[in-house]
Amino acid sequence: MLKRMIILGTLSIILVVLVLVKSQSTSTVTNDNNDSSEYITIEYTISKIKENQYYGESDDGTAIIFSAGSIVSGDNIQVDDVVICYFERDNFGKGIVKVKKKK
Repeated sequence: MLKRMIILGTLSIILVVLVLVKSQSTSTVTNDNNDSSEYITIEYTISKIKENQYYGESDDGTAIIFSAGSIVSGDNIQVDDVVICYFERDNFGKGIVKVKKKK
């Protein structure tokens, strides 16, 4: 009986940890209609620009820093502009693929 209680308790703890990890790793994700199958997109509001580095924050508080080389559009991005950052769907951890200013 004690072994069953230990196994049940361990499985319950694992389930709670998995639920917590899943709920904290979600981010504001939107789909751009022409790139939705290839990329995951996340919107950020630019909070600071220092030299060639752009600093942004999403609605859920996630921060990002990217260089001017990631910007593919010819738009002039300023502080308080909203940008869309594209990440590879299959390799999200690789980093930003491109950045566009939201119209």
